[in-house]
Amino acid sequence: MSTEKLPRHRAGFALERWVQDIRYAVRSLRATPGFTTVAVMILALGIGANTAIFSLVSSVILQALPFPQPERLVMVWNDLRSTGGPARTEPTLAQFVDWRERSTSFDDLAVYLSLDYNLTGDGEPERLAGVRTTTNLFATLGLQPVLGRTFVAEDEGPDALPVAVVSTTLWQRRFGADPGLVGRTITLDGLRRTVIGIVPPDFRYPNPETSVWVPAAFTPDELAQRGNFIYYVIGRLKAGVTPSTAEAELTAIANTAQPPAAGARPAAQIAVAGLKEQLTYFTRTRPTLYLLLAAVAALLLITCANMANLLLARGATRHQEVAVRKALGAGSGRVLGQLLTESAVLATAGLVVGVALAVLSFRYLGRLLPAVLPNAASLGLDWRVLAFTASLAVVTVLLFGVGPAAFAARAELAGALKTKSATTTVSAGRLRNALVVAEIAFTVVLLAAAGLLLRSYATVLAVDPGFRADHLLVAETVLSPTQYADPAARSDFYRRVLERVRALPGVAAAGYASFPPLTIRGGKAYVRVEGQPAPRPEDTQKQIVSDRVVTPGYLETLGVPLLRGRPLDARDDANAPLVALINDAMAQQLYPGVDPVGRRFRFGPEGAEAPWITIVGIVGNMRQMGLDVPAEAELYLPTDQIRVPLAFFWPRHLVVRTQGDPAALASAVRRAVWDIDASQPVSSVRTMSDVLDADLASRDTQLTLLGVFALLATVLSAVGLYGVLAYTVTQRTAEIALRMALGAQVTNVVRAVVRSALGLVAVGVALGLIGALAGTRVLASFLYGITATDPLTLASVVAVLVLVALTAGYVPARRAARVDPAAALRGE
Repeated sequence: MSTEKLPRHRAGFALERWVQDIRYAVRSLRATPGFTTVAVMILALGIGANTAIFSLVSSVILQALPFPQPERLVMVWNDLRSTGGPARTEPTLAQFVDWRERSTSFDDLAVYLSLDYNLTGDGEPERLAGVRTTTNLFATLGLQPVLGRTFVAEDEGPDALPVAVVSTTLWQRRFGADPGLVGRTITLDGLRRTVIGIVPPDFRYPNPETSVWVPAAFTPDELAQRGNFIYYVIGRLKAGVTPSTAEAELTAIANTAQPPAAGARPAAQIAVAGLKEQLTYFTRTRPTLYLLLAAVAALLLITCANMANLLLARGATRHQEVAVRKALGAGSGRVLGQLLTESAVLATAGLVVGVALAVLSFRYLGRLLPAVLPNAASLGLDWRVLAFTASLAVVTVLLFGVGPAAFAARAELAGALKTKSATTTVSAGRLRNALVVAEIAFTVVLLAAAGLLLRSYATVLAVDPGFRADHLLVAETVLSPTQYADPAARSDFYRRVLERVRALPGVAAAGYASFPPLTIRGGKAYVRVEGQPAPRPEDTQKQIVSDRVVTPGYLETLGVPLLRGRPLDARDDANAPLVALINDAMAQQLYPGVDPVGRRFRFGPEGAEAPWITIVGIVGNMRQMGLDVPAEAELYLPTDQIRVPLAFFWPRHLVVRTQGDPAALASAVRRAVWDIDASQPVSSVRTMSDVLDADLASRDTQLTLLGVFALLATVLSAVGLYGVLAYTVTQRTAEIALRMALGAQVTNVVRAVVRSALGLVAVGVALGLIGALAGTRVLASFLYGITATDPLTLASVVAVLVLVALTAGYVPARRAARVDPAAALRGE
């Protein structure tokens, strides 16, 4: 025999043996369908849940943004915490100019404003999400177009031709991916702009809906503006410069450009945050993901503990099978190889099903991806996470599946062949009990978290939003600043549309507003009350209120009560004295102890020459910023008295109260608007119930996922507890039979088994409650209206687990009590 044929012969023999082992493993697992099904599902749930959530975390936190050197991209904000304000507020254009001219920390610094543009011609009018930006935005991000070019400095000069860059999505959807679009003109807000470039398909900045970018071409008056905090500043740090270094430099520049007057206000503080971190800041995505990450980690540990218990029980009962195989000539190595193969088949089946479950969950989990992420559509299977969870599951299967059986393989053959009962050691029994206690402890933590979120969710649902959300339809009609630059033209449009809509059958009332409740979180203004001294620095935040521009009839359409004074009406036109309504929160905040009706305020800090505005009425509070956010101080200005040229502040939302189903009137409302202006896009038509659902979507997803994890944990703990008790009862069958033969009652047997179950649960619950209380600080930020130590929730968790223990203990106890003492004592 040649030296080459022997290795091949051995390799073929090894392959044949491996195939035989796989076939035998499959037959062995099919012979115990109950065990196999439970084991595969336990593994699949643990692997699937962890793979899905870890993949989500990877997409949001770990995956780099699709830009060159994304770690150098940052956003710049005002930090107003020293005045009691938010940690991050948009800068002004004047601040941007100061930083761009004097900062040395950046390779590039750009500013932009998110706006809407009306696209007309070549089809139905359409509202597009757009960006007005300095020409260096694309250079700052490091973007290259797929066709044409991006902006250059000359594109925003005084003699520059109007140009635009469009998204691939718009190019394909509206223009059929015609490469000839570059060089052609499109009409945006009534102005013809030449398309000079098309960005790549994966460019989704500042959000996935953005379809068009235009040069800012800011006027000198705009660049000197220090009162409009509505702009976004993005920069690329120079190599080696840290955000903290840039933060210190920009703060110094801000205080040099606008020194704080003594006692008037505190020094400015600037915040510089990484772009990836910033894009998830306002959506609170990171805290939610960290919460779910902790939940699936606990579920994975419960899964491993449950599998360990299940495999320990199976391994301890296979002593006779192993003894028979050894008696027939199988060596210990051969037996262990077969057991390893069987465990590998079991782990593979769990892995395949788990991956399928993870992939199926991605559509639902996509709701947690912040829409502002440029790569928000890239949720997919993360192979690194899959490898980790699969490895952990495989190690668990191998360790606890092969170990007990291997121990049985070393047992004395004669004794093993004579007995059919399972045997175990004291240490193995303690290990199984410890695993059950650990499962219950982690289950307590998950159940407590889910219970607290459920109670919090119910509390939010019970909140009075301050308006009637039923039978309301909301539609956006964003007016073109070119076509409707004249305030009289805007007022005429609103009046004629409202007349047409109010005349529709089934319409009870209608009105316009800049931002209805829960649709946008912005719209802030600094006000100064007549006759009151300038506020102390620590009180300046009290002077910042929300402002809304509305038509007469808007608040009545929402059902907001008028508390004092009069409503806005037709007398508040462009020629009348300036007036406003304020809500009760603003009355309490700025006019404590006095009646504000008839009193005056003006916009801007001390020294500003804004006109005085008279308060004519007080209305009830509305939850504008979220159902879980207390009503803020707010004022309402009549549309006809607004002269602000910036379209951001114009009324854009048409709100209609209907007598029947509001969605059924959507088409009629669109036609009513087009009857007045056929080129006016009507978008985002939805019911107020849809708006409320969107506001609650994050809480709903948190509760659903955590609730599912808690339910799975409870089921797995019940299975683990039942397995331990059933196995214990099986071991003690002869003892129980002897006691019953000597006169023991069935109730005594049942009571003893249930007592064992309650003992394990008591230890697990005690440890779990300690863990739950330790984690209350993490969970507190997710709760509304309750504390993280809510006694009702914790008592309910304990009650659920006691019920689980009683059920898990009663079933094997009753089975043991039905045993025939004579047959059991004979070993049958």
